[in-house]
Amino acid sequence: MKARFSRFLLIVALVVGGTAIISTAAADEDWEKDWTVVTMARDGSWGVGIDHHIAGANAAAIRECKAGGGSDCGAEFAATRGGWIIGLRCDDYRILVAGKDLREAEAAALYREIDLKQLYVSDLPACHRVLTVDPRGAVTTASPRFSGRP
Repeated sequence: MKARFSRFLLIVALVVGGTAIISTAAADEDWEKDWTVVTMARDGSWGVGIDHHIAGANAAAIRECKAGGGSDCGAEFAATRGGWIIGLRCDDYRILVAGKDLREAEAAALYREIDLKQLYVSDLPACHRVLTVDPRGAVTTASPRFSGRP
């Protein structure tokens, strides 16, 4: 009876310990990824920075945005580690969101646009996607209309 109980405890310890190792490994992988930061100025200038430290990524994004002529670069930004970032412009208003996948980022952008219109700017102009940044830092600058409003 004692031998059975000891084997049971060993199996439980291995299962629990193995789960902890798998969870720790997954969490460690996030920390190994670089930060991606996007900033956008009111005039539409934007910058993307990628660095292992968030401060370095932020500085690179601001530097790139300012090179494009933006005067308020860094006032608004989105940051992620291994996720997607979407940047929208609605005339003078900008929306920057991050998500773990593209679908989550698009949903966050749409919800932010709805909140902005319902809570703050009732006559919000139509929003246009300015850029999309994938988890590897690749930027797509196609600018399709994001909202269905005229």
